[in-house]
Amino acid sequence: MIRRIAAAMIMAATLIACTDGGFQRGVFYGKVIDHTPDEVVSAFGKPESIDNSVADSPKYIYSRKTFNPDNLNTVDDKTVVEFAKNKAGKIVCTDVSYL
Repeated sequence: MIRRIAAAMIMAATLIACTDGGFQRGVFYGKVIDHTPDEVVSAFGKPESIDNSVADSPKYIYSRKTFNPDNLNTVDDKTVVEFAKNKAGKIVCTDVSYL
C-alpha cells in the first residue's frame, strides 16, 4: 500500500512538472544545442524575451519551460538559451542555463 502511494505521488509530481515546466532539462538541452535560433523557435515557440546586448550572441529567455528531475522536478523560473557563431560562422546554441 505504501509503495502504491509513493508511486502515485511520484507520478503526480512528474505530471505537474511536465504540464507546468514542459521539458526535462536534459531533453530540452538535447533539442536546442547546436541548433539555430529559428530551429529553437520552431521547436519551443517564441521566447518571452531576447537579450541582444552582445553582437551575434543572442540569449533567448524562456519562462517555466523546463524542470529539474534531480530536484523533485522543480520547475525552472527561467531557461536561458545562449547562441554564438560556430567555426563555420553559423549562429547556433552553445549553452543553456537554468535559473
